[in-house]
Amino acid sequence: MFKKVMSLALASTLVLSAGAFAASAAEAEDAVAANDESAVAADDSSAVAAGDESQVGAGTKIYFDVKSAGWKNFSKIYCHVWRADGTGKWPSWQTKKEVCKKESDDLYSYDITKTGNAEEIQNAGSKNLYCVIFSADTGSQIYNTIMNGNCIGDTVYVTGNQIENPKDSQKTDTEAAWKNHPECGPQKVITSTSKIVGTALADGTTDVTLMADYLLDYVSDDGTPDTSKTDKTQDLINELKISPLAVMSNVNFKLEDFVKAETMTQDVANKKKATIEGILGNCTDPTKGGEKVNKDEIKNAEAKNDAAESSGSSSNGGSSNSGSSSNGSSSNGSSSGSNSVQSGQETTIFFVFAGVMVAAAGVFFLVRRREN
Repeated sequence: MFKKVMSLALASTLVLSAGAFAASAAEAEDAVAANDESAVAADDSSAVAAGDESQVGAGTKIYFDVKSAGWKNFSKIYCHVWRADGTGKWPSWQTKKEVCKKESDDLYSYDITKTGNAEEIQNAGSKNLYCVIFSADTGSQIYNTIMNGNCIGDTVYVTGNQIENPKDSQKTDTEAAWKNHPECGPQKVITSTSKIVGTALADGTTDVTLMADYLLDYVSDDGTPDTSKTDKTQDLINELKISPLAVMSNVNFKLEDFVKAETMTQDVANKKKATIEGILGNCTDPTKGGEKVNKDEIKNAEAKNDAAESSGSSSNGGSSNSGSSSNGSSSNGSSSGSNSVQSGQETTIFFVFAGVMVAAAGVFFLVRRREN
């Protein structure tokens, strides 16, 4: 009789334990589902409010006003994002990861998580570290547009202006800007025909570094200048309103950097330096009322990184980006919440099974003792 009672007790214990396990699993599953629903709802709300100033900086999407571009007969819109300094790993041009989502006939969205660098972009804050191009499968595309972390949630639109392609003067590109971020927009560069286009500087560049790069590009390794380009130096310096001495200082900084990185020999650096000193030594300084520059000062110019002194180099990333840090924490919140639910489920299961094992051992012990 005692064995029957104990067997019944053991069976009851197992049934109750199984019920507790099922209830715990169901509870955890409900929590995960609720978490997923809140994440979807948050994503949908950011899509609905695209271009709304209250949503700028929220979520992980950027938007393109395709109506402003006037593009017709396309089947897909793409978004190409990359770091303006050319570093990092990013999706290739018009691949699957760059396909945009149609929000309406006039609006397309792109989720930056597809780049694999969403957290980096969010944490960039006000640093203009990125470029973006929206394009269609028909061949239409906008000009390089500067983007920072605060542009998330904002909308790119076409201004109606045309910009000379920086590399191919026979082509023109469609200018675009952001609805709520005037500090970002068409990337400022010097074209192959010595014209200054665009308005927004990528972080780590200044008007001085643009001019320094221009001279380094058009003076060959043996020190021979492309005079069709270098003869425009004074005009460019006047338009940019920069000091020839500051340009020489940045040229020296860049040459030293190339030599240290072993991407240029010291001999090549010396030849480029000598030629550029001669070019800038014959210029006037618009920052000093057109005063003739001192050639000795040009020759002895100290190597300086103008970008670091002016606004912080791109390697600084972004340290004081309160807006982006809040975006990062909110986007990470859903995943951490999901992890905590899973952890709770595993803990409950462990204790339930531990209880079953203890109960079973107790019954077995009593049965054996009774028999003896």
